[in-house]
Amino acid sequence: MEIDEWAIGQRIAQYRQRRGLTQDELAGLAGISLSMMKKIEAGTRTVTRFSQLVLFAQILRVSDLRELTGVPLSLMPDGRRGHPAVDAVRTAVLQRGQGAEPVGLARVQRMAARAWSTWQEPSAFRYDAVGQYLTEAIGLAQVQVDAASGEERRQALATASSVYQLARTWTKRVGEYDLSWVVADRAVACAIDADDPDLAAAAAWNLAMILSAQGKTAQARSVIRQAIVRLARLVDDQSAPARLAVYGGLHLLGATEAAREDDARDAQCLLDAAAEIAARTGETNYHRMAFGPTNVALHRIFTAIELGRTREAAELVERTDARNAPSVERRLTFHIDAARCYTRRGNVVAAVHMMGRVLRDSRDELRYNPTAQETLRHLSARCTPSIRADLDPLLEAAGLAR
Repeated sequence: MEIDEWAIGQRIAQYRQRRGLTQDELAGLAGISLSMMKKIEAGTRTVTRFSQLVLFAQILRVSDLRELTGVPLSLMPDGRRGHPAVDAVRTAVLQRGQGAEPVGLARVQRMAARAWSTWQEPSAFRYDAVGQYLTEAIGLAQVQVDAASGEERRQALATASSVYQLARTWTKRVGEYDLSWVVADRAVACAIDADDPDLAAAAAWNLAMILSAQGKTAQARSVIRQAIVRLARLVDDQSAPARLAVYGGLHLLGATEAAREDDARDAQCLLDAAAEIAARTGETNYHRMAFGPTNVALHRIFTAIELGRTREAAELVERTDARNAPSVERRLTFHIDAARCYTRRGNVVAAVHMMGRVLRDSRDELRYNPTAQETLRHLSARCTPSIRADLDPLLEAAGLAR
């Protein structure tokens, strides 16, 4: 059975009325603008993210997502799939290095670098390997901070911030949003204590990312605006590429959040500013933020999707080569977004092809990424017998095979 995306808005309106909420009240609880809320209920904008659908269900006290979608969904209502390493990572975060012995800053830095490299390179075992790295690295990074002083402590704080930022990324991807919030907050605290404005801006970017994942778009935009204003005071014609890259990355995230609130004008301004910065930096990966012309192009696609401009997004997909992106995360996001565009335009063959690229680069992305799961469900509903043989391996990898 196929999901009727346009009917979802009507069902949301019905449950909103049953709960006695106004459109303005539901919009506030969901972290979106009143304008977007009206468009969703009117059917002129679809709920584009699975996490947003889950958030509506939680607010409206809908225990079964089929009440909003009209079809059964196999994923649990909180969107989690329970990665086996989560408990160990959570324990490491809560223990804060208790019982661990300092092993030297250089070793912790090497471990953090290996963990990040593993996460940003194609691998069938990215999620498992990084989960294991984090279990050890979080405790060692924290105890190193506690044991050091002076300049070495500042370096240890910077390393710990980097480890917590990776933990934020990993925990978000496996659906552990509460834990992701904790480690994002610690990343910011470590960066501030290290007295490194660029690192603090990167940590603020991470914090805004988890706010966004939780549907708190307005709060995410506020964090980004403040970070941009603070860093703008330090940006000039002589600024190093690392500072410019972080500055540009904040603009890109700001653009996606503006699009989620249906603020097309602000999204365009932020994208244009980011493009100017990217022209100065080229392709970079400072603070593991993967900023550059390629990432600007990918964010143009994403903002077009969020604004409901599917034709524009599809045209951008056709003109974009994501091979220059310095991080597999960016390439995976591009392939998933491209698949979303093609699915909405009825090009199932192209959509399945793009999801096949995701399987090639990171099998676990299909299992843990809610957007990938949502896209595969749509494809399964629309797939013809001629393409079923190519789709079935994707559904099996995602745990969605029937």
